[in-house]
Amino acid sequence: MLVRTSLIITLAISSLTGSFAQKVKPILKELPLNSMEAFKSPSANWKIVGEVQARYADTVLGYTKGIGILLNDFNKSFAYKGTPYHLFPNMEHGDIYLEFDFMIAKGSNSGIYLQSRYEVQINDSWGVKIPTFSDMGGIYERWKDDKGFEGNAPLKNASSAPGLWQHMEISFQAPRFDANGKKTMPAKFNFVKLNGITLHENIFVSGPTRAAIADDEKKLAPLMIQGDHGMIAIKNFKYAPQEELNVSVSDLTYKYFEKTAKTLEEAAKTKPTSEGKAKAIDSRLASARDNYFLQFEGKLNIEEDGNYLLSSIFTGDGGLIIDGDSVIPKGWTFIGASAFDGRKNLTKGSHNFKLWVNKEVGWARSGLSLTIEKANSKTIALHAPASLPERAPDPLINIRSEKEPTIIRSFMFHKNKKLTHVLSVGDPSQVHYSYDLIQGAMLYVWKGDYLNATDMWYERGEPQTSSPMGATITLPGICPIFESNNITDSIAKYKYKGYTLTENRYPVFAYEYNNLKVEDKISPIENGKGINRTINVEGNEKNNLMLRIAQGKSIKPVGNGLYSIDDQNYFVQTSAGEIPTIEVHNGQQVLLISAKQKLSYQLIW
Repeated sequence: MLVRTSLIITLAISSLTGSFAQKVKPILKELPLNSMEAFKSPSANWKIVGEVQARYADTVLGYTKGIGILLNDFNKSFAYKGTPYHLFPNMEHGDIYLEFDFMIAKGSNSGIYLQSRYEVQINDSWGVKIPTFSDMGGIYERWKDDKGFEGNAPLKNASSAPGLWQHMEISFQAPRFDANGKKTMPAKFNFVKLNGITLHENIFVSGPTRAAIADDEKKLAPLMIQGDHGMIAIKNFKYAPQEELNVSVSDLTYKYFEKTAKTLEEAAKTKPTSEGKAKAIDSRLASARDNYFLQFEGKLNIEEDGNYLLSSIFTGDGGLIIDGDSVIPKGWTFIGASAFDGRKNLTKGSHNFKLWVNKEVGWARSGLSLTIEKANSKTIALHAPASLPERAPDPLINIRSEKEPTIIRSFMFHKNKKLTHVLSVGDPSQVHYSYDLIQGAMLYVWKGDYLNATDMWYERGEPQTSSPMGATITLPGICPIFESNNITDSIAKYKYKGYTLTENRYPVFAYEYNNLKVEDKISPIENGKGINRTINVEGNEKNNLMLRIAQGKSIKPVGNGLYSIDDQNYFVQTSAGEIPTIEVHNGQQVLLISAKQKLSYQLIW
């Protein structure tokens, strides 16, 4: 069902075959946060604490004694007096992947400086509509002759409210230098992600950003956490060096069979149409478009023992054999589908390999690739660039809502389960939600772009699902009616009766529960910083009914009717005069309020 709205659909290219993303997860090291011993001469503003907590309006972070969290207990009254407030871990790095959780207070400001020179900004940018380089996740500007230049704004504002834990991931490539120390390539941010949303991809930085520790550039240098602008807490700090992978192929030969062989066995018994030495693995050595068998043999040269992942893309059936072992078993695919992968432990030295493809279908393009990688390395291609043609771009069908609320019915995955009666409501304020009509349950809330409908509307529309586009808070997806003896939390007695639209075109959902009538109204907060929800129950038995407004592994009151949910993942704000109770149910905590009066509360993130 599509309600008449101002509906704007944007088509965007998502990816091209030819750039190979790494598939092997890095082996992460964790920075120990049980003392300050992991850091070089830390100043007094840095300390290890046990728990950090704040409300979204608090300008300081409260904390308790303990271990596990790094805190900059910063006070502006002693700033800019010559004391070095920045913090440097003991390790130095070149190419690196890192991720960490952080929390800031209202108005706070910090930054992560890769190699102490290239800053990714951490700033309270909650509610900012059009972020700049100085906002959360921006790559900060450079500075020369009292003027700023360069600087890269994040693609989106994916920041959450102060007082909540947020997650950042950074993949960084250090500058390159020749044998004489001359820089041959600038530093690059491969990507920066905040709360699961990509803010930057492939951003080169011509030199150190403003307030770097030094103006020179190096192959190796320490990380720096800015400490002279505001309070910040950090936990779960993990990193992995990204090493260059030195793998090559040599002694390469090929055999090409045109309509005379379809398998390795036939190729061994049949005279090839052409054969000889090959400069590279290159599908263009097959002159026919279809009905051919192409085989490469050679040496795979490994410089370091390890477990390697090898991947191949082709059309038809093919495979990879190394030292007599089938690494990529024979299988059928086509260019545009997923690559075939295989793993093998390879020792330092040369290994015999055989790569082959049999193409019999005329509707798909020819091509052949072979890539290799291992944990904490980059993916490298072992084939000629032109051996694998670029595939047709995949579209991204991005539904936007700009003038009035946009309502889309779809299937949607939630906690690995495909739900069939989901309504997603997008709003021009850039605050959106998805709702399960069967259970009257909120599934997701998010900010920024609205809805990805590619799997609904592109080609055959498989698997007929939509998904949120912004930094998403995953909610329990449970009926608001609370039954203490209910093990599954699925309430069959909750009957959906449709919805109406308010004057501002926000849906109001209607349900029946036993002999009670339930009205559920959801709309964005005026400032675009969260969601209002109002539930009204009518009927004689409503005084005996409890409404569930939150459920999670942890629920903590933080004052003035505000509760932090799931280890400070989001806030629930109750109305004045309402006194919720917290109970344990099915191994989780539940925030409950009586249905005697109309219930109003807010989700804030």
